[in-house]
Amino acid sequence: MITIWHRLDRFLARLRPHREPLSLLIDAGVVALAWNITYLFRLGFERWLSARPSYDGWVLLSIVLAYATAFSLLKVPQGMWRFSGFGEVKRLAGACLLAGLFSAVAVLMLQLGQVPRSVLALHPIVSLMGLALVRLVYRMVYEHGRAQITGSDAEVRRAIVMGAGEAARRLLAGIHQQGWIVLGLLDDDPAKQGARISGLPVLGPLAAI
Repeated sequence: MITIWHRLDRFLARLRPHREPLSLLIDAGVVALAWNITYLFRLGFERWLSARPSYDGWVLLSIVLAYATAFSLLKVPQGMWRFSGFGEVKRLAGACLLAGLFSAVAVLMLQLGQVPRSVLALHPIVSLMGLALVRLVYRMVYEHGRAQITGSDAEVRRAIVMGAGEAARRLLAGIHQQGWIVLGLLDDDPAKQGARISGLPVLGPLAAI
């Protein structure tokens, strides 16, 4: 039986070849969100938008770019979120400290006095908390889904089925019960390519393996 956890695992497996740019994009979004949350803490609900300087959007864009650069330098996007632990948090902390210091110095040198100093000081901390939380939630969901699929904490086994004929249909009928996640099928018949067999896509010819 194909559950939502099987579908989620297949979806995540297809995203993994693009893990690094996706990780950088998500982290940039977290940094931007942390900037707004820090303003909210500093100014309160009534003033967190109205009291910002007119150039705050450009400041935020520059800060996000600074963090993205620091992440790239410290190889944060190469980290595998499902294995996140203390080592990953240390790397994130280093990147946030580096980017936070650079951003604060740049704002002070440019004499952007309307940017609250407390926001500059707190933003790296809020960013670190958000980045760590995203990875923690991902790992919890991944491990829970793995346990739901296999009935244990054993590593999920993934497969590509060669051929999309009747034998493949019979194989798919029982393979999920053994803890296998089938990502798709391959078949040289052009008529089958792009079709779906038992809910799974025929991804291409056998040579695509």
